[in-house]
Amino acid sequence: MGYLTYFYDMRYKRIYIDLERLQAFIKMRGLRDRDFCVIMWGADTHRTVMEYTKHPNTRIDTAMKICNTLDISLDELFSGSDINGESPYQIGNKEKGESSEANQDPRTLMVENNALKMLLKEKDARIADLKKVNERLMEMLFQNGTEVGQ
Repeated sequence: MGYLTYFYDMRYKRIYIDLERLQAFIKMRGLRDRDFCVIMWGADTHRTVMEYTKHPNTRIDTAMKICNTLDISLDELFSGSDINGESPYQIGNKEKGESSEANQDPRTLMVENNALKMLLKEKDARIADLKKVNERLMEMLFQNGTEVGQ
């Protein structure tokens, strides 16, 4: 059995937060710098966005909070550069162009496929039941002389 190897094609263009880029994301979200600072540090804060130029070595939890607040990825925040234009890493043997996704056990895929088919059948049965209930309710409304929408 082969071993999975990870190789990285992701390289970041910067290691510190770009203040102008950060301010652009803040503006895109319709926030003022002050609004952003209140979200990050609380209503009593006297900190400003300039904090990131004073203390450029941002901790990962702070970077994640910034990304979650602005609904952006770390790649966007740090100007990531993905050589392949795909995910930051790939699993498999780089030299052979292998991927763990392509080398899954066919039996596992068949079981997963069957489970999805069963789920679709269950969904279709539920929709059919709801249609019957809806039709019965409409019949009851018309039998009572009530028009829909009154």
